Amino acid sequence: MYIKRQMENIVLQSSNTFPALLLTGPRQSGKSTLLRHLAETSRTYVTLDDPAIRDLANRSPDLFFQIYKPPLILDEVQYAPQLFPYIKMIIDERNENGLFWMTGSQLFEMMRNVQESLAGRVSLLNLYGFSQAEKENRMVSAFPPPIEELIKAKTTVPMKDVDETFRIIWQGSMPRLNTQIDISTDIFYSSYVQTYLERDVKFITNVSDEGQFLRFICLIAARTAQELNLSDLSKELGVATKTCRRWLDILIMTGLVFEMPAYSGNLSDRLIKRPKIYFMDTGLACYLTGWSDIKALQASTYSGAIFETWVVSEILKSWWYNGKRPQFTYYRDRLLKEIDLIIPRNMQILPFEIKKSTSPSHAMKSFPAIEKLNAEVGFGGVLSMSPNLLPISEKSWMIPVSLL
Repeated sequence: MYIKRQMENIVLQSSNTFPALLLTGPRQSGKSTLLRHLAETSRTYVTLDDPAIRDLANRSPDLFFQIYKPPLILDEVQYAPQLFPYIKMIIDERNENGLFWMTGSQLFEMMRNVQESLAGRVSLLNLYGFSQAEKENRMVSAFPPPIEELIKAKTTVPMKDVDETFRIIWQGSMPRLNTQIDISTDIFYSSYVQTYLERDVKFITNVSDEGQFLRFICLIAARTAQELNLSDLSKELGVATKTCRRWLDILIMTGLVFEMPAYSGNLSDRLIKRPKIYFMDTGLACYLTGWSDIKALQASTYSGAIFETWVVSEILKSWWYNGKRPQFTYYRDRLLKEIDLIIPRNMQILPFEIKKSTSPSHAMKSFPAIEKLNAEVGFGGVLSMSPNLLPISEKSWMIPVSLL
């Protein structure tokens, strides 16, 4: 079963205006499925997961392109870096748009090849698992949309209760888990982690102790929506801090984790500088932290962090899937005034608190702290499991997470 992706129009627009597009994202997020669906029979599909094809591409790129002629879908292009100079030559010679559709992980070496060979010739797009809106066959704007759009959506989008919301969080966003009802989440995520370690991680770097690296991933999952403290992680694992940083970069490059920087303003001496870490798939985070029961997860101390993680990942997807690059931050000062999410837009900062409660109180108590910053404060509010869409003040609203 194919579920329509919000990025379909962005992919087609990019193909009409660039000679190449590169769709990056984590394993199993639906990259090749999306491109093959849009291409139908109009272009040849080639996967570099195939060892024989990968060997040909790296050993003899010119012969490769004699056999496989554009327009092409090149799946997992990071496995054949030798192709990039030839892709550039073909693009420059033919001077046509839409010649190459590529998928891959956003690895440093691959992105360097793209920047060196295809600068100005390639559209870079990000795809992760299904958004809540995609599963409900809705198209949404980059959050926050105009308030009129939220008011209209409130009349058509069913409000989810706490139990249903946590079922969605626990299941995660991976396409296979959401299109094959009878699949076991434990078996799926166990296989996912094993394949990730054996394929993606070994391709990037030589991790001498896979057990330690897996433990590191589990510790990051347990710290989702928290400030990153590499020193604490290194002590707990018994490895160097720079090793933890390198391992975290691998998780970021392969799309498992998003690193949100702290807000930096003209009161920087009063601000906390550490970034926060978010797992991009809450189902995988729940699996790695051992939550096999939805009710137990919902009642746990972990529930607030995993709820915030899910909300942030949904908002990130609303930007990426509209072809926009998010530059989100969070605010925390040394007086422990904290705002979960700050979105810059049109020379304003838009502050949002994220609360698991159905009736959050005092959720905006830290908002006055950002009025001292050298920035205009725009529309903001509280994202919660309340079913009500209501104004709290002139610029701030209570927003149900069901509308994301």
